[in-house]
Amino acid sequence: MIKLHFYLPGLFQPLDLWCKDFAFQPAASNLLRLCANSSITTVPVQGLEATLFHDYGQSAGNEIPFAYYRYCADFGSPPPTALLCADPVWLKSGLDSVVMQPELPSLTLDEVTRLLAVLNRHLQEDGLQLVAKHPQRWYLLGERVQADASLRTVPLSQALGQSIFALLPQGDKRYWHRLLNEIQMLLHTCESPAVNALWLWGAANPASIVPVPANAFDGFIGITLISQVMALASNTPHQAPTTLSEAGLETGKTYALVLDALHVPSVSDDMQSWQQTLDLMDQHWFAPALAGLQSGKFSVSLTACDGRTLHCQPTPAWKFWQTRSATWEQLRERG
Repeated sequence: MIKLHFYLPGLFQPLDLWCKDFAFQPAASNLLRLCANSSITTVPVQGLEATLFHDYGQSAGNEIPFAYYRYCADFGSPPPTALLCADPVWLKSGLDSVVMQPELPSLTLDEVTRLLAVLNRHLQEDGLQLVAKHPQRWYLLGERVQADASLRTVPLSQALGQSIFALLPQGDKRYWHRLLNEIQMLLHTCESPAVNALWLWGAANPASIVPVPANAFDGFIGITLISQVMALASNTPHQAPTTLSEAGLETGKTYALVLDALHVPSVSDDMQSWQQTLDLMDQHWFAPALAGLQSGKFSVSLTACDGRTLHCQPTPAWKFWQTRSATWEQLRERG
């Protein structure tokens, strides 16, 4: 048997609001059939990165050392010192909140070079430096990160579309919040139309990195960077097929399938885009997963990274009277 574990952030999270306020009727017949006879286990974490690292044994509440592994993926070598992801974002101020816009800034390499030069002239006073190989993935390096052992941050994915005040770095809050304010002011003077702030998260110290044990999954499947980073962190193979049928799956292996395309539409309140994305997932991923579950080829579990994992069970053929499809209401009620 082949074990498939789907990670699907944004699958259930927006539905309470959409169904109640907009009478939204989501559709995904193969997914609902997969979940018809599912049991549920819970974990004390939410969000894609936190759920993945928890499944590899990291304790809830610990800082996720994502910057180390992502830097390795971007630069092809470990970072020289302690670091944070310092990703460019756009913040929008309201009457009583500051909300991070769900769509990340689109920057050219020339713009990144110009912005880094301005910011690094200021940051060098604190022994810090910004570096980037990708326009949307920046890093803040310096011993100051290592010095704050109590530093706790919130991954970028969990801040998208949210009011940021409760999500700012914890630890030496006075220092980090002041630094973020100074960076905002400098970016304002640069008059960049795309970025007005940086989001700090995933603090890591190369000297204290404990290798991720390669015992949860035999491989990662997904087209976005997170699946590549997790494969690198756990020293397991990575594949980027566009459908489940294209994936190279071996009997007796366990695979993590990271499908995070629903997340941005979910936090953007974009119901049409969310449903269009789910339609493709239902056709390309859940239909073959359902067929494999019913034939005994696959075991299937899935999580929306909301603290729950649904363990899917095939419907015995002789139980012809049993419900063959879950409803969205049942799945929401079980949250």
